[in-house]
Amino acid sequence: MLKLLFLTVCCSCVFAQDATAAREKMDVFRLPNSTEPISYTLDVQTFIDPQNNQFTFTGTVNITIRVKTSTEELTLNVDDLKINKIDVTTDSTTKVEVAGNHVVAKNEQLIIQFKSPGLIADRVYNVQIAYSGELRNDMTGFYKSWYKDEDGSVKWLAVTQFEPTYARRAFPCYDEPAFKTPFTISVTRLVKQISLSNMPIAKQTIEQSVTQGGPKYVRDQYQTTEPISTYLVAFSVSEFVNTTKDQRIYIYTHGDYINQATYIEERANKLLNLMEIYTNIPYTYSKIGLLAVPDFSFGAMENWGLNTYREKYLLVTNKSTEKDKEFVITVVQHELSHQWFGDLVTCSSWNYLWLNEAFATLFEYFAVQAAEPDWRTGDMFVIEQHQEALAYDHRPRHPITATVNTPTEIQDIFDIITYNKGASVLRMLNHALNDDLFRTSLTLYLNTYKYKAAEPKNLWSSFDSVIFDANYKSGILGNTITVEEFMRSWTDQAGYPVIKIDTSSPNYIGISQKKYQVDVPKSNSTTLWHIGLSYTTQLNKQFNNLQPTVWMNNTETEISIPLLFDEGWVIFNIQSTGFYRVNYDLKNWNRLIAELKSNPKTIHVLNRAQLIDDSFNLARAGELSHFVPFTLVSYLQKEDDFIPWYSVLNSMSFIVERLRRCPHTGAQVKNFAKTYAEIAYKKVSDQYEKNDGKHLTKTSMQAFSNWACKLDVELCVKSALNYFNAWEKNGTEIPPDVKEAALCSGVKNGTTDTWNYVFELFKKTSSTSERQASLLALACSTNSTVLSNYLNLLLDGNCPIRPQDYKTVFKSLTSTPVGINVTTEFLQNKINESLSNMWEGEEMIMLMYSHLASSVATVKEINEINAIRRLTYLSPALKESFDDSYKEVELNSAYFERCHPLMHEWFDPPSPTTIAPSSAISNSYQYFNVIVLSLIFVTTLVNINYFNVIQ
Repeated sequence: MLKLLFLTVCCSCVFAQDATAAREKMDVFRLPNSTEPISYTLDVQTFIDPQNNQFTFTGTVNITIRVKTSTEELTLNVDDLKINKIDVTTDSTTKVEVAGNHVVAKNEQLIIQFKSPGLIADRVYNVQIAYSGELRNDMTGFYKSWYKDEDGSVKWLAVTQFEPTYARRAFPCYDEPAFKTPFTISVTRLVKQISLSNMPIAKQTIEQSVTQGGPKYVRDQYQTTEPISTYLVAFSVSEFVNTTKDQRIYIYTHGDYINQATYIEERANKLLNLMEIYTNIPYTYSKIGLLAVPDFSFGAMENWGLNTYREKYLLVTNKSTEKDKEFVITVVQHELSHQWFGDLVTCSSWNYLWLNEAFATLFEYFAVQAAEPDWRTGDMFVIEQHQEALAYDHRPRHPITATVNTPTEIQDIFDIITYNKGASVLRMLNHALNDDLFRTSLTLYLNTYKYKAAEPKNLWSSFDSVIFDANYKSGILGNTITVEEFMRSWTDQAGYPVIKIDTSSPNYIGISQKKYQVDVPKSNSTTLWHIGLSYTTQLNKQFNNLQPTVWMNNTETEISIPLLFDEGWVIFNIQSTGFYRVNYDLKNWNRLIAELKSNPKTIHVLNRAQLIDDSFNLARAGELSHFVPFTLVSYLQKEDDFIPWYSVLNSMSFIVERLRRCPHTGAQVKNFAKTYAEIAYKKVSDQYEKNDGKHLTKTSMQAFSNWACKLDVELCVKSALNYFNAWEKNGTEIPPDVKEAALCSGVKNGTTDTWNYVFELFKKTSSTSERQASLLALACSTNSTVLSNYLNLLLDGNCPIRPQDYKTVFKSLTSTPVGINVTTEFLQNKINESLSNMWEGEEMIMLMYSHLASSVATVKEINEINAIRRLTYLSPALKESFDDSYKEVELNSAYFERCHPLMHEWFDPPSPTTIAPSSAISNSYQYFNVIVLSLIFVTTLVNINYFNVIQ
């Protein structure tokens, strides 16, 4: 009937209908530029009645808009809402006739059509839309969540998650970050509930019940916000309670958990003050709420004035690990940093998401370093952000400044490139300039664009302006390029360079750059960067001057530094401030190994970590013989700082997983890693048992006990089982920082009853940290039947594992050979059942397969998941996702084929008469005999023989 009605209207409406039909055929995800919002008034009421299975909401949104160009249709974003009524009036309340409306579902848009003359340019209109919807169960938009109170009763709440494109699931809107406008929000809820939103409550009104004797409602009207993007709007309805010690920051959770908010409550105000001091800009609002949500897909969300968190990132008990306490602090700092970077100044497009997330990630570490200097979060940044970003970005990904259009594409860039790499290049810029210039520039940027949406060029112009006003004549970016020129070479192109250092000449150091590529054969990339190089020498040993002293432009592949005399070894990229890898000639590698063996502390701890990480990854890429990293790590018997050990853990774990394909060499590689895991475990456990009180000791105890026990280090397993048995038999508490290793070892070496005992702990504990440890331990079983039953729980509608934790289940299961086989068998037999019965079944199947693709190593495992992607009954979406994930299998297989012979050569060296393998295996393998001879020559100096290491 609607189509017939359209055919009876005037010609202009027929044209509008044709335009709508054309729009529906196209994938048009961006809103037209013909109108813009001036302000919103949003009124929402929830109806939560679990007895009648009613979880709904109604709403009315009034959007005041300005028309930029005359138009006969208005396009807004809408997804999965029922539109009940639309009224459009001029600013003088004259009604504008609406011809009809149409939802283009695939574009998530509502098109409102008008009778001629439509909306006239340079005029203001009020668009009022009444609508309704279901509270969602996928943790997006306006969704429902639940918890059990102390007496076991189920309590329900409703909460929002709008980033990046989910506000349209709660109200019709201009759901793009550039549209920043004030919001006046009202929420109607039951008397026994509370509502929360971005602002403090301005007015409360008792609402009349719809039916006599029915429930009583209260309408909470909130103060009007500053201009804000739709994705930062937030509101919730619950029976939560809050802390009240600090009248500026409130923590909200349900009553039984309120005592778990004490830890962050005592620290949050300090974290907020740090951002005010650093930016020299006071926090905009009078209050900020931190809301702990039982079901939350992200870690946390920075909604302006009402941050939302997964419970484990806000709540702390005496059973929390030291690392989980750190996570609470750093995640809260991340979201508080967003109140300036993202909320006060917002990225104008999701292409520039890093303007929000890279800064928040940077301050997540360095503000906490200022708050807790003994925690060494600044050093851990190099391990957790810088090195992880290097590892992720070594294959073709996307630039930091991305190009995205669809909601799926937008969601996909919430990744390591945007967060880790973005933060790392900002850290690089900080050191390329200096702290004062960096800070002053950011303050100018925030003040200039506050309450607005910004682009990278706005940020760079703030830097260049400050540098100009400071009248710097030299020393800034080599005095040749602007900040924009420098940074665009890092933000606008994917990947990063490897710097090759040649010390063979007595007169100069040769330096060359090329794109680092891990896969062979390598593409003929001509990508170059503006690179600031810092370095020191054996004679100088200056590790604290982090500002670059040598510059390479993005037109230079080679430069040289003159030498007056041989200064011994050289190290480039002091304290890993630059986002690149460094390779050296054999002469310099040998000198560095000798230095590390004799006196490692003469080299800065972050450069010791860098040498380990770079050497292993250069060998992985075929740029260096594995002989070098395998020899370099022999110094670790003298390494008493835990930071470099994380680089060892990460590098060796990758090799162990990939070499499972060969039982013989795989066992040798595992034993090699096991030797170092045992050294690390002994060092950290000695300090832990002495109770040295250091934060890094406690967090490292968790990391290295997990590593050592996974590799079956006897000392670790014995200690873990002692803890587990005492807990299982006598209820003796396991120290939090070893609980994960203890529970895993107990399950791994126990029976079905043991597994059930740990599962009961998972279901009953009120500690989020203990719940996480027990969930991870459940995947440690070596019984395939037990693991199969575990995975099948996700098909049960009453599964006690929350959907937010499914990813943890998949990742932990696919970390062991038994778990890989069980997960593979599940996909072979239960894809259709999962589509019907598992929460967000299709998405979970894709996630499961992607974890398998990253983990499989043996020929049998690879063949089986290859067969799964060829199943004839797969939907096109599943088929496409499986094929994309399988590329990781192919790349990892190519690594094995390339590197396995080299590993075999290391562990089973040929007799002197054996001919060396072809250099085609590795770009550097042609130098193998030279390396051997050179290292034999210096063996008395550097003690490189592996077997000497393990005596």
